[in-house]
Amino acid sequence: MLHGGEIYDKKIELDFSVNLNPLPCPVQVLDEIKAAADQVANYPDIMQSEFAAAVTKAENRLSQKNVKFTAENIVGGNGASELLMAIVNMVRPKKALLPIPSFYGYEHALGAAKDCAIERYLLKEADGFALKEDFIDAITEDIDLVILGNPNNPTGRLIPENVLVKTMDKCRAVGAALIVDECFFRLSGKRDCEEIPQSARNFIGEYSNLFVVDAYTKLFSIPGVRVGFAITSAENARRLRHFLPEWNMSVFADRVGIRCAEITGESSFTGESLEVIRRERAYLADELDQIGISTYPSDTNFILIRSDENLYNRLLQQKILIRDCKTFEGLDKGYYRIAIKDHNANERLITAIKTLCNIRER
Repeated sequence: MLHGGEIYDKKIELDFSVNLNPLPCPVQVLDEIKAAADQVANYPDIMQSEFAAAVTKAENRLSQKNVKFTAENIVGGNGASELLMAIVNMVRPKKALLPIPSFYGYEHALGAAKDCAIERYLLKEADGFALKEDFIDAITEDIDLVILGNPNNPTGRLIPENVLVKTMDKCRAVGAALIVDECFFRLSGKRDCEEIPQSARNFIGEYSNLFVVDAYTKLFSIPGVRVGFAITSAENARRLRHFLPEWNMSVFADRVGIRCAEITGESSFTGESLEVIRRERAYLADELDQIGISTYPSDTNFILIRSDENLYNRLLQQKILIRDCKTFEGLDKGYYRIAIKDHNANERLITAIKTLCNIRER
């Protein structure tokens, strides 16, 4: 199991393996998906003009440091995965640095780079799998590319601002490109709500070697539509388009992406989502701790846990799917990742775990 959502050969009633927003997809987005069907006889806009303009408007409105982007900074993609692959093909690294555990898609993308060696930096369980300043020392002169998740998957940890800035500085000093995957960023916030998480996109104008990859997949629960975008310098964006297919966004992705951007920039949907995530994350962590299952700190809409029970197989027997993390480098047997879902689903998960652990309901 390399990814969550592998449901097609299983009978599943509750899927906790995919980290989607616990709030339902807004009806405006669902309506746009249906409306886009009327345009299937037309090619999508090869220039992605409206999509880039809509993303630009949303990002400028949400900018934490009053950064101003233009449409020239935006490149749309068939999900974040296509953009990761395209950036790697553009950079052509000979040696890349990855913290582990992290999303398998990074290694998959790096596999497209001929003869690219991968240096791995092991995140420490004792630190709650947080990225610390000693990571900077791992960015050596022979590193061509660094890939980070903000927050990281499967650990759920945001990058501290001081570590993020020092990482960007070190990458610039050694001439390495930096990809920061922020697909879960809009669903993330510090647990104590005192520190505002810092997005790498706020530094695009300062670091010419920086690429931020994002998608509307997780926030709007539309993984089947595939709507991603990269934010980078205008020059990088111009070059990156040459490493993508023409018409790489379907009319569905283009039109739905425009609507998602509008909602992200203008409505309270993101804030309401974060409120639910914080509340339900605390509920799950507390209940799992009482059961005796280890939970690790998370800043986003999923939790990394550890148990001596074979939770994956035993929950699968109850038609509940969680993510077995033994395939993540840096983790082994007994680690699992669970998504934050709505309260009824979360209660069902806790009840199922209590049942298999022979724990009575309080």
